[in-house]
Order: sequence, then C-alpha cells, then structure tokens
Amino acid sequence: MTKTLMFIIFFSTVTIIVLSTHYYLWLRLIRDTGLSGLYKNIGTYSLIAFTLSFPIALLADRILPLKYSFPLLWLSYFWIGVMMLLFFLLFSIDMIKIVVYIFQKLTTAGEEIANPERREFVSGLIASAASTIVLISSGIGVKNYYSNAVVKKFNVSLKGLPEALKGFKIVQISDLHLGQMMTKKILEQIVDQVNGLKPDLIAITGDLADGSTAKLLNEANPLKNLKADKGIYFVTGNHEYYSGVENWTLAIDKMGIKVLNNENIKIRKKDDYFYLAGVTDHEGKNFGREHASDFKKALSGLENGKKKILLAHQPIAVKKASEYGTDLVLAGHTHGGQIWPFNYFVYLQQRYLKGFYDYNGTKLYVNQGTGCWGPPVRLGSKNEITQIILDA
Repeated sequence: MTKTLMFIIFFSTVTIIVLSTHYYLWLRLIRDTGLSGLYKNIGTYSLIAFTLSFPIALLADRILPLKYSFPLLWLSYFWIGVMMLLFFLLFSIDMIKIVVYIFQKLTTAGEEIANPERREFVSGLIASAASTIVLISSGIGVKNYYSNAVVKKFNVSLKGLPEALKGFKIVQISDLHLGQMMTKKILEQIVDQVNGLKPDLIAITGDLADGSTAKLLNEANPLKNLKADKGIYFVTGNHEYYSGVENWTLAIDKMGIKVLNNENIKIRKKDDYFYLAGVTDHEGKNFGREHASDFKKALSGLENGKKKILLAHQPIAVKKASEYGTDLVLAGHTHGGQIWPFNYFVYLQQRYLKGFYDYNGTKLYVNQGTGCWGPPVRLGSKNEITQIILDA
C-alpha cells in the first residue's frame, strides 16, 4: 500500500468521522438549545469553520513549510480534542436520558404532556455545563502537555544479572511525533533532561516523526546532542512507515543513533555483556516483507545465560519476545491513552497501556510517550522519560 493511498484512506475516514461528530454537536449545542437567530447563526458558522479546519490543516501540513502550517495544525488538533470530549460527555448524557425515559415509560401510567420550552431550557443548561467542563478540562490538558516531561525512575530486577551489569542505566524516550505538537524547542529540553540523567544507554522506541525528512530533519537535529557511553538505539514505529521509513532510518543513522532492524548487539560493561535487540514495528509488514518484524532473526541463536533486552514500538511484541526467553521488553505506542476516557479504547488494540507488566516471565515496560499525537492535551497521562536501572 503506497503512502499516497494510505493518506487518502486516512483523510477520507477522518473527514467522515469529523463531519458526523460536528453534526451531532450542532444538534446538541445549537439547534436544540433555544438559541436566538443571531447566536444560532454564529454557533452554526463557527462549527462549520471548526469542521473545515482539520482537513485544511492536514492539507496545509503536506504542502507548506512547518512554520506556516503549525499554527493552523495546533488549533485544529486542539479543537479535535475539545470535540472528542464534548461528544463523549453529551453522548453519555443522552444515553442516560434514554434510560431514564424508558424507565419512566415502563413505570408511569398515562402520557406526559411534552413541554418544548422546558426541553429547550434543559438542553441549553446541559450544553452550557458540558462546554464549561470540557473547556476547563482541555485547558488543564494543555498545561499538562506543555509541562516538562516526567522522569519515571525504576530499578528492574533481572534474575541472574551479572555483577558487572548491576546499576546499568537505560533511559527510554518514545513517540516524540515531530511535526505534530512536538517542536524543536521542546525537543531540546527533552534532550537536556535525558543527558542530565547520565544514562549508560538511550533507547528510542519509535514514532519519532510525522512527516518527511525534507520537512522535519532540522526539527530532529537536537537528537544529535544525546549522550550515552554505550550508545543510542532506535527502532521504528508505525508512523515512520507513513513518513518515509528508508529516509528516516538513514537520517537517524547519520545522527549517530543505531537503528536496530530485526537485529541485536552486545552491550558490554567491564567483563560482561547483555544483548540489546530491536524489531521493526508490528505494522511494518504492510509496507513490504522486508519491513516485517522478525523476532527469530533478532533474538535466536544468542549465547545461553546472557540477558536479553528487546526494543519494540508496540507492547504486543512481548508475546513473541517471551517465546525467545527475553528478559525485558521496552515499548511505547499507546501514549498511556493520552486523553481520559479514551484510554479505555486503547485496550481494544493493546492490552498493555502504561507501566510494568509480566508476560510468561518476560517483563514489559510501556512508556506513555515523551510527546503526543493529535491534540496537545494530556488527561490521565503524562509526557514521560523513563529511567531503568538494572539489578539482580
């Protein structure tokens, strides 16, 4: 499937969803709330403008330099976040109203006389309350997103870890999504935070960029300043495949960052070592057989008794990794759900949302994402840098 076809499918699907959702919001916030003609027109035209902003922003992002497309992209994505929250809240209220209506019909004799004015008043009150709650929540979410990334620090026990490797420090970042809401300035701050932790090794678990190297390579330049004695390592995420994976992996390699494409490397400290392996993203197979995840190639034939740590973008990689006796998997992809309550929908695609898990003896850690995709909003999740210190 070509990138152009992928974009057309994505663009068409998103447009249909956005149009349908905006129509529902128009019904619940404007048509049914008793607004006067002037305010109804203002609300209607505003929703039309919001509806058009997202497809226009996507197109602008493809044809304009980032500095020109970013403001429109930011506003449209922020509105998408507001829209999602409004839809969820109003739809939930409607479901409750339907249940109450059915209950009343079943338990009340006779017919209740409809009161249009009362219905409009209640609808207007609900619309005002819902809008206020969502705007306040969205403001808090933006503040959360633009706060410094939270550093999560853990000691991870690996049974039988050699003495030489105890205290080995891995710092993980993931899902930066350059070209979305991640700016060069924010990335510089993240690089400073990572370097300040003085890691032995840095792991970047995919979704570095959303856009071509021609457009975004300069935005990624701060990554050249990452420092770790034992190296910096990267595995592809699904968004690399949407953005030109060959160009990005070549560019990342030129930055001094080792791309692990279904391969492993020995990480030595003093007189011992462990294996660091990396697999391509789970969706890579959709872009050609050569991009498919190959756990056998990455993890088989390694020396018995040596510890194996795998970098993989999607947490579901732990299932295959466990078959090869992998000790620890570091993943990302989920963004920790990013915006509550939509985190619950992530479970439909990934069982593992954030933090530590154990799968058949293989430890899994899921980073919440050091950046985010789509709305610059975090509710119930944090931008995260993970520090892991190996222990026995």
